[in-house]
Amino acid sequence: MKHTKTFLLFLIIVLSISCKNTKQKIDSSKTDFVYLEGKSFKHKGKPFFPVMLNYAVCFRNIENEYLLSPIAEYETSDVFEANTKDSLETQIRGHLQLIKEMGFNSIRLIFDRVNSDNLKYYYSAGKQNLFIKKDYVNILSALDKFLKIVAEYDIKVMLLIKAPVENLDLEEFTVRLLEKFQKNPSIFAYDFFNEPLYFDQAELPKIKQVRKKEDAYRIVLKWKRMMQTYAPMQLFTIGFSEPIEVFEWDPEILPVDFISFHTYNPLRVANEIYWYGKYTSKPWMIGETALPADGDSITYDEQRQFMKEVYRRIIDCGGCGLAWWEFQESSYGSFEAKYTGIINHKGSTLTKDGKYIIQGSVKPAVEEIQKFKDYHSKACGVRMANYYNMLGYNNIVLTGQILNSKTGKPIEGAVIRGWNENWSIGMNTFTNEKGEFTLYSNDICVHFEISALKMNKLKFDYITEYYPITDKKYDLKSLPDQSSEYHTISYKPFLSQKLNSDSICSDFYIFNFDTTKFNKAKFKGFMGIKELTPLNIFTN
Repeated sequence: MKHTKTFLLFLIIVLSISCKNTKQKIDSSKTDFVYLEGKSFKHKGKPFFPVMLNYAVCFRNIENEYLLSPIAEYETSDVFEANTKDSLETQIRGHLQLIKEMGFNSIRLIFDRVNSDNLKYYYSAGKQNLFIKKDYVNILSALDKFLKIVAEYDIKVMLLIKAPVENLDLEEFTVRLLEKFQKNPSIFAYDFFNEPLYFDQAELPKIKQVRKKEDAYRIVLKWKRMMQTYAPMQLFTIGFSEPIEVFEWDPEILPVDFISFHTYNPLRVANEIYWYGKYTSKPWMIGETALPADGDSITYDEQRQFMKEVYRRIIDCGGCGLAWWEFQESSYGSFEAKYTGIINHKGSTLTKDGKYIIQGSVKPAVEEIQKFKDYHSKACGVRMANYYNMLGYNNIVLTGQILNSKTGKPIEGAVIRGWNENWSIGMNTFTNEKGEFTLYSNDICVHFEISALKMNKLKFDYITEYYPITDKKYDLKSLPDQSSEYHTISYKPFLSQKLNSDSICSDFYIFNFDTTKFNKAKFKGFMGIKELTPLNIFTN
């Protein structure tokens, strides 16, 4: 009798799952939703290549109503331009019409700027706070009003949300969000987490910010099931950053619909596009990239050339979308933060119909967007000259080899990262076809992490002897430029040619580096062989 009951229970479960699976599947090509076919997006049966602009918003209380507004940084002197409901709507419409006229067909709406007070999460609305637990109706209503305006301009939205990581309030809010907009085709995708590499457990000390790949998989699998239940027609992704995301938030094992990654600095961009294109099997696009340009130290022509080259590199390497960071320049932060905007704060711009005036002028980089359709893909080609030494470090090189512990075969495309003793400088490299790596640095690496797609991670400290490999004598303890790191290294000294009227017409000017300026060192060390083990994780 006991066995009979067990069998009946099993049969009921199987039949239940079977009934769910036999529901008539909706043909996405006959809807207004964007969907995936193979490694490309489609919309109404036609190819859809997101040319996306990152656009940040905040909450404001205007005339006793909570509304979404462009952030203050998009305004002249950080003072809000619109202070009534009508003027705010006019400003938003002007922005959206200009975005469409520039050639963008989608925006990544930055909606994740959520604060917390003792784990009570809220959106700031000036002097007031909108808590996601008790004020969700006002929050979602404001977003709904904004999305209705967006839909009028035939612009699709990737909605960046606050990651619901191990917090019931955030999970509950996310479910409400997904349910509210599950029938809204303006949202083509949800971005569940912006750069977990930098923002996962960011409140912890660097040395304690550790999450196992298996844990990240379980978190994302939960998100996938949330999407299947509450937003089955929309896609979802994570805003991965550089390839060292593979140490914890491994894009190849996480059950996202597609990969969206962020990459900056021309010395890295072309190489990271190559790595994602060659070693990941999922559809992928760039969710953030830009070359900051102030019109002086980096000219608008250089930024325009970068726009052209990064698009072509994406197409050549099999990518399915490009997103630029961001809508307008900022008045604070690093050079990169200030000048990546596609619109500056000089003068004003009139929409083509003369209906809207936008404060600031459009940079020439957008002129390349109109030419995207004329480019036909070529082979992704060989690796860039700096693929194994992206930032041109030239003091020290550490060599080694990475093997598969199960097969003994070399692992190609594994990622190696080293840090100096006080964790202030990190540097990366990849393995070649033989599993061999050369990690170049300007300071001695002491702390290491090694992993590969679908493989476990090694994290360890390693100290070895370094031997001089040049005739000139150097003191290992007083090598030059030891503090040089990503944000302080310009791509310009590594270019093969100077920018002129001819070079900006070429296919590749910025992604054309002088081969003589890389892969040099004064000292050499040896790590030997390290082994990685395949992970037994299966995505659903």
